[in-house]
Amino acid sequence: MTKKRRNDDDVFGNVWDDLSYEDLNIHHFVLSEPMLEVRDYGDVIKVLVEASGSEDGDVAIERIRTRSVDLVLKYKGRHIRKRIELPARVKPSGYAIKVKNGVAQILLRKE
Repeated sequence: MTKKRRNDDDVFGNVWDDLSYEDLNIHHFVLSEPMLEVRDYGDVIKVLVEASGSEDGDVAIERIRTRSVDLVLKYKGRHIRKRIELPARVKPSGYAIKVKNGVAQILLRKE
């Protein structure tokens, strides 16, 4: 008994020939998420979020919980809501937001 090797073109057709680069760029734009980094500096937690196309007024904190932050920002021309989990408990007041060179920096004080 011989095993016949299956060709992917038989099953799926030639999918990649039907796609154009414009289609891929649209999907990349819609599906992309901003990069995110959370750093712990002892008494302060610093959150860095990619905010391409944003200014100081375009990034806002919607709600601060003890171990997470709900953030609203403008990213590549669209508004995004994002919940960021934090490594420690933070105070609900006394935070600072600064946007510079397409990166939003959020400073939160620990409890």
